[in-house]
Amino acid sequence: FTQASRTKDAIEAANDALGVAQGVERRQIAQLTLASAQQMGGDHAGAEATLRAILKESPGNPIALNNLGYFLLERNERIEEALKMIQDAVKVDPTNPSYLDSLGWAFFKLGKFNEAEKHLKEAARFDSLSSTINEHLGDVYEKQGRVDDARRQWQKALELASEKSDLERIKGKLK
Repeated sequence: FTQASRTKDAIEAANDALGVAQGVERRQIAQLTLASAQQMGGDHAGAEATLRAILKESPGNPIALNNLGYFLLERNERIEEALKMIQDAVKVDPTNPSYLDSLGWAFFKLGKFNEAEKHLKEAARFDSLSSTINEHLGDVYEKQGRVDDARRQWQKALELASEKSDLERIKGKLK
């Protein structure tokens, strides 16, 4: 349902899964799925509440830490809190490209472009085929005044992207 952008159905299915999930780990998987569906459906408060519920039960859950941190970054809310959460996730799994991307993006949002570049390059080292990582690295290069490098990264991101909204956004950066 999530892949098909059927957010109402995705939320309903995730809630159903949560209702029958046995054990902490399975409950948290259902909650992570629910939070993603809530975020996609525009229920930002619901997604945040769901992720905070996971963190209340398992304060060091790296997926919840990263996802909540990234959700906050994307809404330009509580950037310092988001940075701390993402740093905690990276401490648990320092080679996870999604966490490194989030960390780089947090530094980007804080205007610390050299630090952002460092973490995004590290993320790309672990996952060179991520459209998001390549796009974020292009955004950093643009802020650093490295227009040719930015265009190269955005072109690579465009080649790797599949979602219509991602394709349109990246094409806009290349104009």
